[in-house]
Amino acid sequence: MSQLCIAVHWTDRLDKYSYSHRWVEYLTEQKIKVKKIDLKHPEVIDLVSDCDGVMWHWYHIPDDKQSAPKILDAIETNLGIPVFPNHHTRWHYDEKISQYYLLEALDLPRIKTWLFWDYKQALTFIQNANYPLVFKLSVGAASANVLIVNNIEEAIKYLDKTFKQTFFPYTLNEFEHKNPLLSIREWKSRLKRLYHSIPYFYSGEYPPVPEYYLLQKNYAYFQEFCPGNERDIRITVIGDRAWGFTRPNRPGDFRASGSGMVDYDLNKVPLEAVRMAFDASHKLNSQSMAYDLIYNKNKELAIIEVTYCFVRFAVHDAPGWWDSELNWHKGHLHPEDAQAEDFINLLINKPKTADPQGRQI
Repeated sequence: MSQLCIAVHWTDRLDKYSYSHRWVEYLTEQKIKVKKIDLKHPEVIDLVSDCDGVMWHWYHIPDDKQSAPKILDAIETNLGIPVFPNHHTRWHYDEKISQYYLLEALDLPRIKTWLFWDYKQALTFIQNANYPLVFKLSVGAASANVLIVNNIEEAIKYLDKTFKQTFFPYTLNEFEHKNPLLSIREWKSRLKRLYHSIPYFYSGEYPPVPEYYLLQKNYAYFQEFCPGNERDIRITVIGDRAWGFTRPNRPGDFRASGSGMVDYDLNKVPLEAVRMAFDASHKLNSQSMAYDLIYNKNKELAIIEVTYCFVRFAVHDAPGWWDSELNWHKGHLHPEDAQAEDFINLLINKPKTADPQGRQI
């Protein structure tokens, strides 16, 4: 068998959160030929056409969300080259709306959620709902774009905003302390928006948009508020391995994701959560998936959200991992190594097929 060649997305802008450095290190150790490529290159199809596989850790930012799925779809679907993350793993990434339909279709244990595409239907719902509720935008990590709605007046405010105006993600100021005196940062932000809006009135040119420029409009996403959860449970599953830890809520807040506080006390990680995550990954047919879970109002474990990628060192620092039989394996393991190992095995065991010309690929 000839030496495997795997293309890894590589640019000079990779930061400490990227998986690429560790992937390259592991693949090289395994005697795999690595081709470092900027997968946004105009000639990317030609550049990867001689590779056996492609790996790209893409982020929840507009530029990657617009480019990565399209490029990976072409490579995976039209060239027939396996990729990480594959379609099953990535299509719902950083999109809670997609995850809503995913969890519903697979009938996985989930927090009760209501999604509306019609203003009148949403209005009828909030007029009869039990409060508080949780309002979310489809995009956002680390609990960004997540707000608690205490009454119908607040619900109508967000409903009108999303259907009659629009939301720029990461502009909801949900982490700002509510007080009559705006922070210096907020004053600067408002003055900047005012300054850039003036040319619009004279020239008709659209003012500069925020860094996260994918507008959110014409939908309403509500989740049941589940009191009594002082933390969430994060289970990460890659192949036959699962890591677990909990994250305490921010002080005086109901949100845990993005708090920066990680608790590796295994007594706080129920095995039922691990079992549930393995079952979900099997149904999703995913290569890599992290699950955020809490207890619902019936005190049953349920999934809030899922994501194919995560902060790699938070997983690595866990004291060990479970296999799918729930056997415990002590020791630290790089999740990127697990991803790369599984991907190599996938390529080695990939069944040969024929293209339209009858050639073996």
